[in-house]
Amino acid sequence: MHELVIVVPDLYLPRDQHGASSAAAAIGNLPGIEQVARFGGHASLPGGWRERLLGRVGRTDLAGVAPVCIAAAGLDAVLPATAALAQGTPAPARWIATAVHLRAGLRQVHLDHRGLLRLAEAEQAQLSADFARTFASSGYDLKPLPSGEFVLETPGVAALATSEPARCVGSLLDAPVPTGPAAAPLRRLLAEIEMWLHAHPLNESRRQRGATAVTSLWLWGASGRIVRPAPGTGAALPLAFGRDAWLEGLWRLQNSAAERALLRLEELLAARAHAAVVLVELGGELLGESDTVADALRRIDARMVAPAVAALRRGALVRLSIMLNDVCVLLQRGDLRRFWRRGVRGLTGFA
Repeated sequence: MHELVIVVPDLYLPRDQHGASSAAAAIGNLPGIEQVARFGGHASLPGGWRERLLGRVGRTDLAGVAPVCIAAAGLDAVLPATAALAQGTPAPARWIATAVHLRAGLRQVHLDHRGLLRLAEAEQAQLSADFARTFASSGYDLKPLPSGEFVLETPGVAALATSEPARCVGSLLDAPVPTGPAAAPLRRLLAEIEMWLHAHPLNESRRQRGATAVTSLWLWGASGRIVRPAPGTGAALPLAFGRDAWLEGLWRLQNSAAERALLRLEELLAARAHAAVVLVELGGELLGESDTVADALRRIDARMVAPAVAALRRGALVRLSIMLNDVCVLLQRGDLRRFWRRGVRGLTGFA
């Protein structure tokens, strides 16, 4: 394989430099990640991993496009605004709606890595149908996406800039949405959604089988250029693995498909594909209530990153990129000869 790109999309260190450095150094015993950070070339990602990936697949024309436009691309059933776009008339705001479990405090809510939920197809269908009945008079429309998320269309609610939920995990949140007069309709809608979900039969069935309840839908991805993305050719497109609405939509645009389940890295390398992009969410790696983010990251390192570095050493891989915390580190085989570089601990190289 020529190139492997590993993205951890739900790991962001504290914003202040001191807090970031302390948190980065606190997670030790990551031999693969530490080698990549020691020997590789570092680049900041001001536009995030998604913008970097657009460049990798030759779709820089989509930079600045609202993520929902890409997430819903190629799925006519979830694009009721397409006709409006084609006619040049204003379209209702559309959002990526991610099911989340928020833990409420007195003044703040908390979103942890286990709180980012991907619903099964039957659960999506249940929520979508009941949403249509409950909000029938509003004109709102909730449609499932293959990723386990939704597209929500909201006539009368402005498309505002909201944070992606993966960027907020592990944080105490004063409010998951903007404040101010312009955000009042959005806040009212979210309050209604939370009341609707509070005693929803879906949550009772999830609790009975030990699954986390859905307490809200996190609305994001509405802000940016609103366009109907043109399809690409799909030529020389990397294999893609990961359950993410935007990633799946981008690969559909390229006349391809992203796979949900990742093969063992050894099998992926043996497949002799030219390149692959793998999204690994920390939330999906957590095994139990006592399991920590550090535990999950060490498993990712042991299962994927360290073997990828070993493959680079023996020549089975030419380039390895790791993207997390808005930093990309690129490691090539020749870089491993830079023995004069000092070692780094934990995630320090990504702080």
